[in-house]
Amino acid sequence: MKTYSILILLVSSIVLTGISAAITHFAVRDSRHRVEWVFHTYQAIGQSSELLALLKDMESSQRGYILTGNTDYLKNMESNSLVLMITEDSLLHLVSDNPHQTFLLTSKLFPIIQQKHDLIRDAIRYYSIYGKDSASNFVKKGKGKTLMDSIQVLKSIFSGHEKVLLADRLQQVMLTNKRQTIVRYSSFTLIAFVSLLALITIVQKDRKNKELIGQLNTANEVLEQKVKQRTLELQQQSDLTEQLNEELQQNMEELETFYETLQVRHIKTEDALQEVQDLYNNAPCGYHSLSPEGIIIRMNQTELKWLGYTKEEVLGKMQITSILIPEEHQSYYDDFASFKKTGAIHNKEHTFLRKDGSTFPVLLNATAIYNEDGTYLMSRGNVTDITERKEYERQLMDVNKKLVYFNEEKNNFLSIAAHDLKSPINNIIGLISLIKMQKGNDLSSDQSEYIHYIQQACNNMQNLIINLLDINKIEQGINDVNPEKVNMSNLVKHHLYVFKESAAAKNIKLTLKDHCPDINLTIDVSAMQRILENLLSNALKFSPKNKEVIVRILQHENVVKIEVEDGGPGIPPEEIGMLFKKFKKLSARPTDGESSTGLGLSIVKELVQLLKGKVYVESEVNKRTVFTIELPFENISYHNPTIGTEV
Repeated sequence: MKTYSILILLVSSIVLTGISAAITHFAVRDSRHRVEWVFHTYQAIGQSSELLALLKDMESSQRGYILTGNTDYLKNMESNSLVLMITEDSLLHLVSDNPHQTFLLTSKLFPIIQQKHDLIRDAIRYYSIYGKDSASNFVKKGKGKTLMDSIQVLKSIFSGHEKVLLADRLQQVMLTNKRQTIVRYSSFTLIAFVSLLALITIVQKDRKNKELIGQLNTANEVLEQKVKQRTLELQQQSDLTEQLNEELQQNMEELETFYETLQVRHIKTEDALQEVQDLYNNAPCGYHSLSPEGIIIRMNQTELKWLGYTKEEVLGKMQITSILIPEEHQSYYDDFASFKKTGAIHNKEHTFLRKDGSTFPVLLNATAIYNEDGTYLMSRGNVTDITERKEYERQLMDVNKKLVYFNEEKNNFLSIAAHDLKSPINNIIGLISLIKMQKGNDLSSDQSEYIHYIQQACNNMQNLIINLLDINKIEQGINDVNPEKVNMSNLVKHHLYVFKESAAAKNIKLTLKDHCPDINLTIDVSAMQRILENLLSNALKFSPKNKEVIVRILQHENVVKIEVEDGGPGIPPEEIGMLFKKFKKLSARPTDGESSTGLGLSIVKELVQLLKGKVYVESEVNKRTVFTIELPFENISYHNPTIGTEV
């Protein structure tokens, strides 16, 4: 009966403990909800202050723009205007459960803010229409200050209501905490009372057990007499017992040896454990673990030093949100709920909040630990301080901005320089042509040779200028495609005729092998002309005298192929990869001292891609090189294709 009473008391104690835990759980959840109300009110006050700050920043940008004319102020003002609208929506959402505050915002504060916003924009329009002085007078005579004072008054009224609400909610939180404390102490008192009853019952049971032990001792004395009678019988078994003892002694020695071995291993295990603990606490990265409620239950010394806390302040007491900036709290709640299901977080960036209020960026990786039933137990998080990396990223962005600026300056310089050089060169070429066309001129052979050199140099300069303009357009992405339907055979024949004189100077034969003379393509004619000019010029430069340059026009399935074959020195396989890069000059050199900028083939590649085609090269060293262009065609018709036509 006594045992049954003890069992009842113990079960009652356990039940009371469970009830106390349940009450505590619901009380904590209610307290957390009320604390969230407090944070909610703090956010509303902060958003209202941010509205005022944004308006002041917009007003400063307006004055900066009117005084300096710098458009960066306009960009800043537009950015703040967008943030202002977002902040208004956010603030309205925060007070959506409070009709009084919602009415104050929508009927009073927001309309005045809109008036102030419109007044700022009116000043900018005055500046654009009437100039700086009129805009400045408009700002001075306007009602901007009156509106701003009204906004500040309404903001103060709004913040005052929110602070009253904040005080009320804080009082509710304190009242709730007081009630929770009363419930906890009451539960602990009941548990202590039941435990005391159980202890009294156990003491009484122990007293009765002692009485029973006394009775057993009396019985043992009687039994001892009987044992003495049997001692003689047991003496006969003494020899057998000694033998067993010897064997037992031997076994004990073996056990002692085994025990000593275990002791050595235990010492080694403790040393290894100490090393692991030292590695955990002094690792170059931070480690922490979170309970299912998001409470920090483990944290290594490295992360504690980063944050400026001690173990006693953190472990089992602080929520992970205590070391996160407020803007990331909601993100944490969303991610933590998902993390407990998925079991992992990879490369998540957060901003940690130190004890002194300063912040630093970190990179978080974490895995979840589950029990046999799949219930989440705790997390294992790895934190890396990425302050230095963020600084490098910022520096890299600054460098990239500078590179973009310098590249734009370079493009502008090339464009201006090329255009300024183009007209004088064309004038010189025209004058040389006039001199050569004059009948009966008395130029000596040396003078004629000099004029020829001047004309060749001007042509080289003209090609360089054209190439620079082309590459500048390509780099700026301003090559617009103007498609026209053109007969490819006629276009190629025209360019062969243009290069006839250059080929004759080196006694090079130009041959056209046109397998589809009536093919029509819809392409950008200007781009195609530049492609042919560069390929033919390149073929003539690198072909020795008395050789042949062959141009083929072929049709293969749904593309047209244009091949330009020269009889030059060829291109080594290891240099093929550099062929279409800008300003790359390979080992092969022009055969008659011609100039080469290293831009022609890179321009060809870019223009062919612009026409949605492909360009590639086949070369045999000391024999030939064939450049092939593939272009999609629109329609085609055949008559009698010419297999070999010499131009």
